[in-house]
Amino acid sequence: MNRNILVLVISFLFCSYTFGQSFKENFWKALDARDMAKAEEVLKAWDLRDANDSELYVAYFNFFTVKSINDMTGSYDKENSRKALEFITEGIERFPTRFDMRVAKIYMLDQLKDYTSYTSEVLKLIRQGDKIKNDWKGENFSLIDRADEMFFEGVLEFQNMLFEKGDATLYRNIIQISEEMHKYYPRNSQFMLSLSTVYIAQKEYDKSLETLLKAEKVDPRNSILLYNIAHVYGVKGDKGNAKKYYELAIANIKEKEEPLKEAAQRQLNLLK
Repeated sequence: MNRNILVLVISFLFCSYTFGQSFKENFWKALDARDMAKAEEVLKAWDLRDANDSELYVAYFNFFTVKSINDMTGSYDKENSRKALEFITEGIERFPTRFDMRVAKIYMLDQLKDYTSYTSEVLKLIRQGDKIKNDWKGENFSLIDRADEMFFEGVLEFQNMLFEKGDATLYRNIIQISEEMHKYYPRNSQFMLSLSTVYIAQKEYDKSLETLLKAEKVDPRNSILLYNIAHVYGVKGDKGNAKKYYELAIANIKEKEEPLKEAAQRQLNLLK
């Protein structure tokens, strides 16, 4: 974003935005109205006035994202989506604690079906989270309540997005994310559970059971975990252990997990 512009020209471009509403407010009004010419005019003035504003990178990202979308097909054109990614990447490099920027980039890569880059960005998110102890910041560097919970939920959502594609070639990506999370958060059973789910989908039941039993040592009262252990034992033909773990799952069901309790009871009845 380097530039060499005459002071007179700079003053002319941004003087009309000096008073009244901020650049950000004017930009979003124009973008919401799909007035791309006006939005671009505001962006140029904003850029000249304060190219170090973190919100400017978010604005550029949104501008080129909107420009890239074909309203008829919902597809993204390469040139504008490339520009959107360039701006948000530069924003992340300059402001690495901004969680919203990282999430925006990951969602864009999902829309572009670039799952190699998508997974790479999730792994970068995990490593940065460890580096800053999940002290993430939001818009305008605002504090985020329970930022660590938001981080864990976000990574799980990114895994689920991959799993829901129904594409077995993406299982490796999910495994990479689970293994990276386990590396930094070995006592978080949720990511071992995610890993075991991929192994089940691949019919690698021994690997799944090994992972689940490790997770049980960390979180022995997790009803979903116990249910999955029972399921794998059942698939492997070990009815004794399947029955044992369905009973444990039922005994540890929480108030909001009634459907799981009913499912466990049905399976238990079939084993009697």
